[in-house]
Amino acid sequence: MKINHLCIDSVIVTPMMSSKSAEWLQDELESGAGSLLLLDCRAHELFESSHVESAINLAIPGLMLRRLKKGNLPIRSIIPNNEDKEKFVKRCKTDVVLLYDEATSERPESGLGSSVMGLLLHKLRDDGCKAFYLEGGFNKFQSEYPEHCETNLDCSCPSSSPPASVLGLGGLRISSDCSDGESDREPGSATESDGSPLPSNQPAFPVQILPYLYLGCAKDSTNLDVLSKYNIKYILNVTPNLPNMFEHEGDFKYKQIPISDHWSQNLSQFFPEAISFIDEARTKKCGILVHCLAGISRSVTVTVAYLMQKLNLSLNDAYDFVKRKKSNISPNFNFMGQLLDFERTLGLNSPCDNHSTSPPHEQLFFTTPTNHNVFQLDTLEST
Repeated sequence: MKINHLCIDSVIVTPMMSSKSAEWLQDELESGAGSLLLLDCRAHELFESSHVESAINLAIPGLMLRRLKKGNLPIRSIIPNNEDKEKFVKRCKTDVVLLYDEATSERPESGLGSSVMGLLLHKLRDDGCKAFYLEGGFNKFQSEYPEHCETNLDCSCPSSSPPASVLGLGGLRISSDCSDGESDREPGSATESDGSPLPSNQPAFPVQILPYLYLGCAKDSTNLDVLSKYNIKYILNVTPNLPNMFEHEGDFKYKQIPISDHWSQNLSQFFPEAISFIDEARTKKCGILVHCLAGISRSVTVTVAYLMQKLNLSLNDAYDFVKRKKSNISPNFNFMGQLLDFERTLGLNSPCDNHSTSPPHEQLFFTTPTNHNVFQLDTLEST
């Protein structure tokens, strides 16, 4: 059997050396040696809800993907907390660095060189760090060693958004967002689809993005007074199983996009019909509500795609436009990648792109899972 090797500073590292087990982590935490740096690569909401003790949460600006791929994005720049950043800088070269997401598979080595987790590992190792990933991710560790996890049952998102990057995408998270078994709950539930509490700083009513376009959450879609107040007759439900509450009453027109808030989902395939549905509401002079469960990821992705196509805005401009209206938006990492693909398909350029539009035949890099069910960052000819 051929073994792929990763060359790090003249040291040969085999795939089997890339990971640490949940049992190993438990032993390290029990020892109290204090020579371990834990990096939590999940969504901020998941981290706030529960995380391994002493872990540091990472966040990455969405339009820095190319810098991450090239290896010139300093890890310290994606640590939003200053105290954590200082701890990382002081200890990253001496301590073992262990990364985890929600549910890393046992053997993701085949995609290690081009997955987000793999890119982070390569960058850390290139910087001279002893970096590994946690087998099974947070889910496995929490199920086996809950005593080493800090859980806040009453947690809510912070009242202020993370510091925005120069590109205005500071709310984007590196994450798998939720487990493979993720399912949306009823609108009355107090939790997001991944089990974390809904953000407490959500607007009380849907946010008006355009005169006819409203962005909201599941609760908004069940409030007749709100729908009537804003003349909302069209409802775009971007969840797989939340009910269309008033579908049989005849006063509303629904479209449902069956997508979960998970890294493996291809939301971009539904962009054309979603955009057409929103435009239909506009031509009928009706309001339209675009909602998912929490109103921060899936519905935001669709709304941004609509603004990009209909207003001819770059991804950066469309995202900033929505964020100015609704500060707590946070599409998951791969939805943002799909929007980058969509931007290229539309022939739009973000302010950070100095290169010309990519040729039509060039492969897009987020809309299709690989054979190993890991989204890859394909080589970009223009970078």
